[in-house]
Amino acid sequence: MTEQPSPPRVDPEAVRVAVEQMRAVMRAYVEAITPALHAAARAAETARTARRDDYALAPPPATPRDRPAWQSPHGPAHTRRK
Repeated sequence: MTEQPSPPRVDPEAVRVAVEQMRAVMRAYVEAITPALHAAARAAETARTARRDDYALAPPPATPRDRPAWQSPHGPAHTRRK
């Protein structure tokens, strides 16, 4: 059988330093992106409100005419033939 390599030795102090550096990077990233996220949320809410207001002011949709397809000015729908 082949011999399994031993796992690498990890220095606990190096791990702690790496974790602290990652925390600092993530904290800076969150602080940098937070204003943009808040602005995007405000813009989305404004757009939602505008759409809701436009919909409330829009006239109701036209009612469909009650006539069969053969009375349509364009004639009946064409069917696909094989």
